[in-house]
Amino acid sequence: MTEKEFFDLLIERYSEVYEGDLQVDNLGYYLEYFLDKYPEENLSLQITKKVAARILHEFMVNVLKWEDVEWGEAGKLRDIYDCRVCSNAIAQVYTRGIIGEAEPLVFGLDHVISEKEGTDIVYRFFQKA
Repeated sequence: MTEKEFFDLLIERYSEVYEGDLQVDNLGYYLEYFLDKYPEENLSLQITKKVAARILHEFMVNVLKWEDVEWGEAGKLRDIYDCRVCSNAIAQVYTRGIIGEAEPLVFGLDHVISEKEGTDIVYRFFQKA
C-alpha cells in the first residue's frame, strides 16, 4: 500500500463513518501535504508503520480533536525514539491498539505495510473513533 493510498482510504472511510466530506480547515501541515501537495514522483512510495502512525495521529488531533493519552506500555518499545519526530505519534496509535508491535517490544518503524494491513489499520482506527 502506498502512502497516498493509505491517506485516501482514511478519507474515504471517514466519509462513510461520518456520512459527509472531510472539512479541510486546520488539517495541519502533514495532512494538507497528502491532500493537496503530494508530489507525483512520490505516488509509488510504500507506507511504513511510522508514516502511518504520523498520518493517523495528525488525523486524531486535527480532525477528530482527540487528546493525547499517556504513553503507558509504549514507553517500553525499544525503537520508540528511533524517530524522534514520530515517537508521540507511535505511542498514541500503539497505546490505543491501532497499530501493534512488529515483534515483542519493537514497533518496527520502517516495516512496510501491506494493503491488507493498511486496510485493517484504518478500519481499526475508526472502530476506536
